Amino acid sequence: MSGARRLRVAVADDEPDMREYLGRILPLLGHEVVGIASTGAGLVDLCRRVSPDAIITDIKMPDMDGLDAVRAILTECPAAVIVVTGYQDRAHRMRAHELQVSAYLLKPVKRSDLEQALARVAGAR
Repeated sequence: MSGARRLRVAVADDEPDMREYLGRILPLLGHEVVGIASTGAGLVDLCRRVSPDAIITDIKMPDMDGLDAVRAILTECPAAVIVVTGYQDRAHRMRAHELQVSAYLLKPVKRSDLEQALARVAGAR
């Protein structure tokens, strides 16, 4: 991670494979995973406890979608947001845009796309 800042990242996804992938790949990209949640409400609780620099979240999750969770989190804890989702429809993209999401990545996520998004976030902080 040449010159870019190491980010403290909170992760949320309801898919165990995606949580495992992000938990494994983020340290390899030079970042610290400060917590992993499987629900939107879990992400809100996690972020309240650890105040991450960045959040990587899915949209569709049990109990609260990722964008609703981000809206709740950003009122208390400023953080950059990267959305990782299988949904590419206009409505989801517009909601993400309204929240000033830093990147909107479609699953399956390529390591290079995630690395670029994190580098932009780290460079902006």
